[in-house]
Amino acid sequence: MATPQAVISLHMPKAGGTSMLEMLRRAYGPETLLLDEDDPAIPTAECNLNPDRWLAQRPTRLPEGIHVVHGHFRASKYDLIESAFRFTFLRHPVDNVRSIYRYWKRIPPHPSPLHQYFLEKDLDLVGFARLPTIRFLYSRTYFGGWNTDTLDFVGRHEHRAADIGRLEALLNVTLDTNVWLNATGSKDTRESGDDRAVASGWDSLTELLAEDITLYERLTHRHAL
Repeated sequence: MATPQAVISLHMPKAGGTSMLEMLRRAYGPETLLLDEDDPAIPTAECNLNPDRWLAQRPTRLPEGIHVVHGHFRASKYDLIESAFRFTFLRHPVDNVRSIYRYWKRIPPHPSPLHQYFLEKDLDLVGFARLPTIRFLYSRTYFGGWNTDTLDFVGRHEHRAADIGRLEALLNVTLDTNVWLNATGSKDTRESGDDRAVASGWDSLTELLAEDITLYERLTHRHAL
């Protein structure tokens, strides 16, 4: 395919996006990349007062010299950019929510009212999954009201190496797959209480996250080999 005029990389939480950011910086040059952290999953009080502010900020072109946008933002934010290649990596919603839960437990208090509520209520994993922003993270928080068929590529976190190889071919660039930045912290393979909760409450989590699981399965199947 022809080299796109712009690359829009949507960083879904806990799906390897920090590593992808570094890969894109190395591939395209840091001076051509815009990091956008207008995160709908951890909105500030200002965002809550004006939840449609993203739509008012939808640019029709990227700043001079910028070729790549990467970060946490609503998928609709950059849908007016023409000749763009849009992609993301997704992770199975149950695994994703578990990873986000652990991350939210570790990070310092965030100015977001949602994160403050999470800490004050000391939510368990299932209680966390019931929060609407988390329960519908893919289907509504990030992709709500947007035509996901616009995505040119959807990678699977579970098949990361192979899917990055396919992405390289589509973008006609080399992505350094040796990059692995684990923003959650070091990997801990020991079974924790949260792991046991997932094992014993898989059915309830699957039911809670059904809308996101359906979207995840549809998108990853559509973009699979």
